[in-house]
Amino acid sequence: MAAEEKARIEAEEKARLATEEKARIEAEEQARLAAEEKARIEVEEQARLAAEEQAKIDAEKQTVDEESLPEATDAFSSEMNEIVEATDDSKKAQEELLSRLTEAVAVKDQDLKDLKRENDLSEQGIYLEPKPFKSSTEENAAIEAIKSDLDNIIASRNAEITRLERLYEQRQEETDTIYMDEVLLSYKKTLTKLKSEQLAAIKAKADLEAQLETINVATEYEKKRRIKRAVYNNDDDRYAQDRAALESIKQNSSLSNEPLSESDFDFGEERSNNIQILKNVTRAEEGYYLILAVHDDVIKRDDFLKKVVASGQENVDFFFDVNTSKYYIFVDKFDNIQAANAAMETKGSNPYNAKMSIVKIEN
Repeated sequence: MAAEEKARIEAEEKARLATEEKARIEAEEQARLAAEEKARIEVEEQARLAAEEQAKIDAEKQTVDEESLPEATDAFSSEMNEIVEATDDSKKAQEELLSRLTEAVAVKDQDLKDLKRENDLSEQGIYLEPKPFKSSTEENAAIEAIKSDLDNIIASRNAEITRLERLYEQRQEETDTIYMDEVLLSYKKTLTKLKSEQLAAIKAKADLEAQLETINVATEYEKKRRIKRAVYNNDDDRYAQDRAALESIKQNSSLSNEPLSESDFDFGEERSNNIQILKNVTRAEEGYYLILAVHDDVIKRDDFLKKVVASGQENVDFFFDVNTSKYYIFVDKFDNIQAANAAMETKGSNPYNAKMSIVKIEN
């Protein structure tokens, strides 16, 4: 039994070792294959890159060969070469101006995006430190200067191309219609290239100007949104100050020792006996108001209020109409015209009622 057990253990050990050896050999083989595959891929990639680089060199060489001007052998070719060289110079200036115009448009576009984001966040209740308005006069003047220079260089280059084309046509007329020399073929290619470049430049300028117009319209809209928001915030502040001022006047104004007369009151804006209609008055309910006075000056408003309270009338109030920028001081409000007219008829002889009128608010 001991011998059998020993034989069994030895057999299991051999099997284990054989399995491990097989696994090792397979792992080494996989590693070898992976290394070979990696090496093959690297060689192919290097070959591909080398081929691309060679193709690039060949293409650049061909471009240089195609764009190289033929050697001037007569007055005609000499003049043609001078014009082509001039178009090369004007092309560089033209491209620089287009680049500057592109950058200017990009700046205005970014300013628009920043302003819109500021407005959008503000409407969501998220405060963002506002960017100051730029001097649109200076910015627009700089852009107009670029556009003017670009117009001039495009016109100049167009004239150069037209002149080159006329010389080409003149030379073509002097050459056998069946046989066209290499010089003429070279200038034909140059003309085609110049015209294509010019059409692309003109289109690029038109696209930038259209984009600029769109940006300008959108920017004006966003500026109005910002101003409207600022007005709204200022309106909150003004309303709070107005309420505080009215409360202070009512608490601190004592009754006058001497009766006040109509001449003691400044009623402000002259009003007719017709009912005045105000629309969209913030923080004022719809209805018919008995108006005592109308002022656009806070000091005059407060002086009138103090004298009304000093005369014994504490039931006085006012609202502000942002559309007219005026304060309307009133003593009562009614839901219908009949009740308002009835109150007018029984207003009494108090001096502050002397110019009483009716204003209707429609929101």
